[in-house]
Amino acid sequence: MAKKVKYMKSLISGILLSFSVCLNCFAQSSQTYLIKAGKIYDSENNIFVENQEILIQGDKIVSVGKDLAAHDSTVILDYSNSTITPGLIDAHTHMLTEQKVNGDLVDDVIKQSEETRLLRAVKFAKSYLEAGFTSTRDLGNSGQYLDVELRNAINKDYVVGPRMYVSGPIISSYDGQFGGLPFKEHEKLTKLEYRLVNGTDDARLAVKEHIVQSVDVIKILAFGNSLPLSLEEMKAIVETSHENRIKVTVHADRDWVVHNAIAAGVDGIEHGYNFKDSTFMVMAKKGIYFVPTYGSVEQAIHYYKTANLPYDLEEVKKGFQPTQERLRRAVELGVVIVAGSDAYFDLGITRGDNAKQTLLGYYEAGLKANDVLKTATFNASLALNRENQIGVIKENAFADIAVFEGDLETNFKESLFKVQLVIKEGKIQYENAFVKN
Repeated sequence: MAKKVKYMKSLISGILLSFSVCLNCFAQSSQTYLIKAGKIYDSENNIFVENQEILIQGDKIVSVGKDLAAHDSTVILDYSNSTITPGLIDAHTHMLTEQKVNGDLVDDVIKQSEETRLLRAVKFAKSYLEAGFTSTRDLGNSGQYLDVELRNAINKDYVVGPRMYVSGPIISSYDGQFGGLPFKEHEKLTKLEYRLVNGTDDARLAVKEHIVQSVDVIKILAFGNSLPLSLEEMKAIVETSHENRIKVTVHADRDWVVHNAIAAGVDGIEHGYNFKDSTFMVMAKKGIYFVPTYGSVEQAIHYYKTANLPYDLEEVKKGFQPTQERLRRAVELGVVIVAGSDAYFDLGITRGDNAKQTLLGYYEAGLKANDVLKTATFNASLALNRENQIGVIKENAFADIAVFEGDLETNFKESLFKVQLVIKEGKIQYENAFVKN
């Protein structure tokens, strides 16, 4: 019996040793890439650096610099005539929603099944990757946790798409955002799309429900269609979220509706179309980030053309001046700007390219190329609580890379829409054979 036990121990030890060696070989066999770049955008220092190399092993960046050593098995990717950035981040998406230019937000809830919304979202997710986005933050209008389903499907490699951080249903006062509906229809449809709260205890419960469903962020409405969340309700939401190490961001499109949210301690503010300088000053002091979902002149023209509406180019440009000035003032006053597109209209272009119109809009407002890219890389990683992991090209960060044809620093508008290569976690997700060095 003793000999048998000794034999079994030896056999088990041998199996474990072989398994360990096998795992070690497997780890060493993961693909290694050496990327040669004409320029790299260094988001931490907010500068462009010429003639750099990036060494990728597995899902991480090993090193960044010049004349990096590589093994014979390393795959060399030569993009000496291109600009490389960290994978872009869109911090305000709605993957599960599409609104026709002549339609209404509620149409999707009425006319599309959950299955249709999910399958359509797979297409949108793929287009984000092809546009250079390797991470997104999805902020509601996604039914009851359909965004969680899509995130999980991407994480399990069932479908391709950017890394997703999701909010689940938007937490709202007892009205949501659907207006003009008969009482019974309003109640039924709003509850399909939002988590309505009534009182502080219910507000805390809503956050706990979201946490059980594994959301990454909490999104609230400061003001719905006709009712605000109370200061006490918002405080209850923020306190419960922060106790569970989850950030809270708030939909606030007008200045007067946001002050209770700021007092409640939210981490970020979305939209902010008519904010005053005094509000920006408070945000800067409290370290509240700002996601200005401002579009571009080009995006507006897409809208007019899709809706078959007449337009005057100079009048369109003039119409953008107030929001452009507001963005510049927020920057001047020290507010951390995070890129978020809020892209959900069907404009006849891909969702990914639609999302990039926000970056173009920031550029049209007068931000330099590096400052625009910072909003969609380094700043966005802070908002997502993923600093040093995404939004940067540095040692030990995830190997999330976007390659753009030409010089993105000096030819931003054209290069931004010429994506050559996208890598997410060390794997090539998209390669454009028609865009060459």
